[in-house]
Amino acid sequence: MNTPSDPISDDIDIVALFGVLWRAKWWIMLCGILGILAAGYYGTQMAVPMYPARATIALEGEGQQQVIADIESIFAGGGTDTVAINTEIEVLRSRTLIGRLVDELALVDDPEFNGISAEPGLLTQARMAVSDWEPGVVTDVALRNRVIDALIARISVSNIRQSLAFNIQIETTDPEKSALIVNQLAEIYIENQIRRKLDEATRAIEFLSLRTTELQSNVEMLEQGLAQRMEASDAIDTELLQAQNLQLRDLRARVADAGETLAEDRALLDAIGAAGGAANGATDGTPPETLTADNIAAIVDLIEASGDGRFGGIVQRIRAGRLSPEATEVALAGIVADLEDRIRRTQAQLRSLQGSAEELTAQIRVESDELIQMQQLDREVDAARLLYQIFLTRLQEASIQQGLETADARVLSHAVPRTASSPRVMMLMVLSGALAGFFGALAALIREWRFTGFRTTDELRSTINIPVLGSLPAMSVRNRRDVLQALKDKPNSIFAEAVRNLRTSILMANPDKEPQVILVTSSVPGEGKTTLSLALARYFGSLEGRRVLLVEADIRRQTLRAYVSDTREPGVQLIDVVLGKVRLDGLDLMDPDLGVEVLMGSDGDFNAADLFESRRFKELITNLRGRYHHIIIDSPPVLAVPDARVLTRYADLSVFAVRWSATSRTQVRQGLEMLGSVGHPADGVVLTQVDQRKMKNYGYAGQYGYDGYAKGYYTKE
Repeated sequence: MNTPSDPISDDIDIVALFGVLWRAKWWIMLCGILGILAAGYYGTQMAVPMYPARATIALEGEGQQQVIADIESIFAGGGTDTVAINTEIEVLRSRTLIGRLVDELALVDDPEFNGISAEPGLLTQARMAVSDWEPGVVTDVALRNRVIDALIARISVSNIRQSLAFNIQIETTDPEKSALIVNQLAEIYIENQIRRKLDEATRAIEFLSLRTTELQSNVEMLEQGLAQRMEASDAIDTELLQAQNLQLRDLRARVADAGETLAEDRALLDAIGAAGGAANGATDGTPPETLTADNIAAIVDLIEASGDGRFGGIVQRIRAGRLSPEATEVALAGIVADLEDRIRRTQAQLRSLQGSAEELTAQIRVESDELIQMQQLDREVDAARLLYQIFLTRLQEASIQQGLETADARVLSHAVPRTASSPRVMMLMVLSGALAGFFGALAALIREWRFTGFRTTDELRSTINIPVLGSLPAMSVRNRRDVLQALKDKPNSIFAEAVRNLRTSILMANPDKEPQVILVTSSVPGEGKTTLSLALARYFGSLEGRRVLLVEADIRRQTLRAYVSDTREPGVQLIDVVLGKVRLDGLDLMDPDLGVEVLMGSDGDFNAADLFESRRFKELITNLRGRYHHIIIDSPPVLAVPDARVLTRYADLSVFAVRWSATSRTQVRQGLEMLGSVGHPADGVVLTQVDQRKMKNYGYAGQYGYDGYAKGYYTKE
């Protein structure tokens, strides 16, 4: 696991991660149990049970509800496509239907929905208690709207996949109420569909009745107009017009024939006149008074060529020569007179025929227009009568359909009271326990990530690259005075053996020469260096023939006083010896309570660093070297004051105390750097106050040898 002071690594040590979780297993289990207990209490004592209810409605297919197919366009039900289905869902949740439901079930008075009748909450009660504030009065309309909104939020309408069925669901605090609400809403929806159809049918019947009445009046008016027109006109029909058209055609043919006859007669008369006048030089067409034989022959040829049978006998007699010239002229004159008479008759006949044709044409035109108008009027009457009949039929169908209307939906299943759906206590407990355990594990990981201390000598050794001389377990004592008693009463305790092990490491730190002056210091106060100094002094003194002196150089705090009684006289003070007030010759420095020879610290108007820099202190250390085999100096913390860095020049070996799981890596690194900055780095470190019980909880059992497999070698503390 990385710490805030470590370089950030992209790799995650899975083994270390599981190690952290394993060390925090009891904490994680405790969090999980607390979560389970809290969830169980909430689910059984605090949570309000909610009871579900569900009713199912099915839409009918298109056209199934119609009894009369022809009227389907007027009374067609809703569609069954996606848009129509979604529309029906919104209709079920509409304020109109929910409002009717609220009114019919009197839900305005239900505390579950109105929020007024219920007891005020703790915050509301507290606010009312500390002030004159009271909840405002809610109007009936506002209260009804509030209940409708609450009910809409609680009701769920969903379409069953691949079907035309809907589920209407709700959860309330009463199973009977839940079933009643969804069943009533389903009935209101069905009733609303029938009412909507009846309203549409009523509007359709009113429209059809009005239009049928108007159409009936229009038919009657048109029929009366047609009858009056027929009475005002003669009996005119198509056959009469056809006969008149045939008569007109005959007249026109006769006019054409008369015109042709008149033209032929005129042409013959003109030719005869021209032939007779050519002999006498006449050109006006009048017959000559005297005809020559050539004239007569030409005239006879013309008459014969005309093919007129009336003049055939005369022509034959003339050609046969049976007529005299005079008779011939008389005959020819008779022919001319006859032609002229016939021309006059033909002209008179032609004028008569033309007049009759014009009269008949005018009559036919008038009668044709009249007939067309009558036919148009007749068609209008037929169309109006047909439209009237259609609307009359629709009106009759609508009247019948109005009594046969059914809804487009039906209730497939009604809701019944059911057991509570929430809270699901077991699931809630499982989820709460898992969530609490997760947060417990997260807290353990965060704590481990933020941890900057040392729990094992391996961690200490890999971080500082300085020999680790040993580790000391925490003593089971309540105060510092009990430390001395424990050292006296339990010489074979775990702590005592750990100190002896440390003593061995110190003695063998330099194979060439045993250290005589041993400096004990630390980074910050409270790391157990004074207890370590006292224990080292006692167990170095237990070696045969060895004299040991404990020097309390931490004169600012004078911690050694806390190990002895407050009523006893203070021992020989270091400052007195340095200043020459007390001579070492013949002086007994043995402290009966501490069990070692001691130079105690004391207060004074001096600076400790200056004192340790003085020549007198240097001479004192030289003098003490000649008197004692080992001198243990209890030095102040390195990061607090400069005293320790000054004292390192007199020491043969410097021991740096690091408190287990407390001193941060930064403090240790800075303390060691400050010692090294004066050219006297620490020779070794000691991990102090190791908590054996916590070490086991952290999964480090057996790391130090004085627990686990080696516990049989020590006496119980």
